[in-house]
Amino acid sequence: MRIKYEVSAGGLLLRRRDSTYDALLIGRGTPRSVWTLPKGHVEPRESTEQAAIREVREETGCWGEIIGRLNEIAYWFYVGKAKHRKSVTFFLMRYLSGDPANHDHEVDDARWFDIAGARKTLKYVNEKRLVDLALEFLDANPAAFGEPAVAAAMAESLTS
Repeated sequence: MRIKYEVSAGGLLLRRRDSTYDALLIGRGTPRSVWTLPKGHVEPRESTEQAAIREVREETGCWGEIIGRLNEIAYWFYVGKAKHRKSVTFFLMRYLSGDPANHDHEVDDARWFDIAGARKTLKYVNEKRLVDLALEFLDANPAAFGEPAVAAAMAESLTS
């Protein structure tokens, strides 16, 4: 059996809203049966950070800046008779500008969700865990994104 190795990068794009955060998710399928984080292939001579920023911009219509690396998710899937191993490095990103209505053709929808709603809406457990990691990071590094109490309160509300 042929095995194809793929390397991708993506991001959890957050924006501050009052005392909480919103996360930007992408939807595929009709109706939006699959909500995920934006991600895509790393192009030749492109770093994972550059790919993450580019893919988030393409798939969501929004620009973000990287705050830090969240984690790498690796998984296997099949296309025809070829087995694929994909590894995706995800970054925590801060929203800078843009409009989700300007997403590209690969995505059916891009939409902001409050952070708790985003965690519930994400289809894959590994991506839900990235939300937890982001809140843990923001709690430990309050100056990285905003007020210290916000991340701690959000992390507490998700676990209770």
